[in-house]
Amino acid sequence: MKQLRIPAQPAHPDLMAEMEAKGLLRRLQPSPEALAVQEGDQLVETVELGQDGFGPWQMLAVACNRTTLDRLSAHSDVESWLYFSASPTSKPLLYVVATCPVDEFRAKVAGGSLTADDFIVLEIQPNDPEASFFTVPGGVLHDELTYPGPAVAPVFFVPEASRMTHLNVPLDGYEIEIVRG
Repeated sequence: MKQLRIPAQPAHPDLMAEMEAKGLLRRLQPSPEALAVQEGDQLVETVELGQDGFGPWQMLAVACNRTTLDRLSAHSDVESWLYFSASPTSKPLLYVVATCPVDEFRAKVAGGSLTADDFIVLEIQPNDPEASFFTVPGGVLHDELTYPGPAVAPVFFVPEASRMTHLNVPLDGYEIEIVRG
């Protein structure tokens, strides 16, 4: 029997780029457009889109430079979050979630009775194995923001079903300020 001895080698950027050039893998890296998203904007790019016959899913890169909370959204199915450093100088990523179900939240918006207790805002740091990789159940109202100011916008990746519906709840009548804790 023929024996092979194959050395393991450290994964480093040059080797990863070489493998990518050969079509052996695809690194999850933000595009130049994502790294240049302007304050007040958010850019969503499809990174991958699975074929229908294999269970439709997609991988999105989300560059978030929005600084104003003007809506919360919910998806019809679970989505996953992968937040690793897009740039060592990127601004913090803020994950805003409603603490109550959609119908109750809508009623509070319409009735003008929202309070700070109806929200949880997480300031997420990249590369934290306990806090920067998670899933969001379908139906949970949430949004992503960052703080105002210069620096690269945070970019995170979202693998999710490719045919999910999205529900938006505008926060009309509210001016919400998110302050650092």
